[in-house]
Amino acid sequence: MRSKEFRINSFWMFSLPAIVIATALLSFSRPQDELSSCITKIKSEWSRPCIQCAEHSKSYRVYFRNTCDRALDVKLAAQENDKRWKTYTFRMVQPGDTLLAYACHGTGKYLYWVRNPEDIEYVFPTEEEINEAFTD
Repeated sequence: MRSKEFRINSFWMFSLPAIVIATALLSFSRPQDELSSCITKIKSEWSRPCIQCAEHSKSYRVYFRNTCDRALDVKLAAQENDKRWKTYTFRMVQPGDTLLAYACHGTGKYLYWVRNPEDIEYVFPTEEEINEAFTD
């Protein structure tokens, strides 16, 4: 009878920690992942006059809005034709605020990251990190 008892106890001894860890990982999703649904693309434009661009015939602008009821920190990136990313960081974006990212010779690709302003543990990627990670 001891061997059966040991099998049951050893099952729980090894399985219970695994169950607890899996449950914790599933229930503690990263806050910035949840917040990403708060930023909504509202429109994009090609070839619009742009004060920041010497030549705007290939410029690309993309607009986003904070659709949640809380302030957010947001990092946007727009890709240039040379595959490099131009980045823009916005702090304390209020509900309903509109954000803009642009590329003077754009590809039409964009990226964004969102975080709670109080979240000092999550650091936005740098422009160098973005250019290394997103080469396409």
